[in-house]
Amino acid sequence: MPCSILRSTRPVPSDEARPRPVNRRELAGQRALATVLVVAGLIGVTAVCAQPAAWPAQHGNPQPAPDDVVLPMPCGGAMAFRRVLIPASDPLDDRRVQLGGADPRFAYAEQLRSGYVAGGFRDRKQTSQHYFLLGKYEVTRQQFDALAQTCPTVSDEGRMPRVSVTWSEAVAFTARYSDWLVKNAAAKLPADEGSPGFVRLPTEEEWEFAARGGIAVADSVFEQTVFPMTEGMQRYVWFGSSESANHELNVVGLLKPNPLGLHDMLGNAAEFVLGSFQLNKLSRPHGQSGGYVVKGGDYETPAADVRSAYRMEFNPIDRNGERRSALVGFRVALVPAVLPSTQRLQTVRTLWADLPKSAAASVGAPAADPVQEVDVLARAITDPALKTRVQNLGAVLKANLQARNEQRDRSARSEVRVAAYLAQKLSGDRANVTRKESVLASLKSSPDLAKDVGVDLARDRDALNANLVYYIDTVNRLGMDYPGNVIAAQGEILGREFEARGTGALYERHVKRAVRHAAQVRAGKALDPKNVLTEMQ
Repeated sequence: MPCSILRSTRPVPSDEARPRPVNRRELAGQRALATVLVVAGLIGVTAVCAQPAAWPAQHGNPQPAPDDVVLPMPCGGAMAFRRVLIPASDPLDDRRVQLGGADPRFAYAEQLRSGYVAGGFRDRKQTSQHYFLLGKYEVTRQQFDALAQTCPTVSDEGRMPRVSVTWSEAVAFTARYSDWLVKNAAAKLPADEGSPGFVRLPTEEEWEFAARGGIAVADSVFEQTVFPMTEGMQRYVWFGSSESANHELNVVGLLKPNPLGLHDMLGNAAEFVLGSFQLNKLSRPHGQSGGYVVKGGDYETPAADVRSAYRMEFNPIDRNGERRSALVGFRVALVPAVLPSTQRLQTVRTLWADLPKSAAASVGAPAADPVQEVDVLARAITDPALKTRVQNLGAVLKANLQARNEQRDRSARSEVRVAAYLAQKLSGDRANVTRKESVLASLKSSPDLAKDVGVDLARDRDALNANLVYYIDTVNRLGMDYPGNVIAAQGEILGREFEARGTGALYERHVKRAVRHAAQVRAGKALDPKNVLTEMQ
């Protein structure tokens, strides 16, 4: 990063230790000496470059939060990121999410569809909690210019999103920032198995997953048109109205964030993502790929059209050459490589071989696993054309079985969730019944009042018993219908979801209990209702 060779790298001294003023002749002499030394290669430019002053906090992270991940930038700048959590049991475990929307006006591009997301970084304490990092704000003018040849002047105008960039320029920015981070801030750069993370544009799936609120919201909320905006849309989104953006771009971070702590995901500047644009052909992408995808809408988008599913095609050229738009900017993601080490590669190969897991078989004895049977048959066939057809059949069969297994996992997680919520309800019901029993015992001298309390108590006891039966039925079904390792893994993932929503205590008290009760059922031990109720504290 070029800078003036005349500025000292030493900190400014205090008034007591401040050196005497340097006159023009001395300054000229220092300039000439520094130039000679640099040209001669006797000192490096960095040895005499100034250390830029850090930007004021509002220029790098205007609304700081305790769990922000803030990384430095050149010129004293900074960029804030948020963790986007995605629980997973292993490197091949990903999360299916419902993307798109049901608005028929935009069905050609946004028809409801399934997508998959996963996080590459792993939490050190909770290894089943994976995540990637996403820029907390849209990239600003100052941040963009900090990776140019000269440092920008810090100003309020510099806090505006950097728009009128080409997709290629946005990608080039991510490459430059990755290079700078690994060379200048490696100790602060998240890594996976020793391999440093890098900056890139987010994929469309990553972007929309984060925009909707990720696992910080319930599935039913995730699938709504927009994330919850309890104080009204104008407090969260810069949209095209005099009540909001008034058709002007605005400084980042002024409004309230979404449930993941991300600002301006909807409105203000539309945002480039990594992939190319395709039409939607009902449940799948159309085969033609065109320009680039922009997400989120902008400051000209009407309030009625603001939606998490927003996706439009950005044609990269027009009659004048490369196209730019004052409506389009970008934010960045920070992720690790999928295969950061030989150890991870071996782990993935092992997991891949178990998709789905097959038992040994021989040609003479049909395998219980149809996938293994197809593999055995393919090995035994000598005709090349027939072998290829059988192998293709095996690939289709594997894909179908894998889809079935993923559906099984989601169903198991749903059952564990129901059991956990029932356990929470039982805990509250039990406490309520105990309290009313105590009140009733103290009202022996007030028969009329005791009668009313007694009626309420009887009703609460009936509700408690009904929920207890429902809980035991749920846990019994869970234990009998799903393998123990599946139940345990989905319970762990569900626990990470509850933590992300700020209800971690629910995991400790109820999810683990439901998993343990299901394991007891699988072991052939019936649940005793009295013992179960006693545990609900």
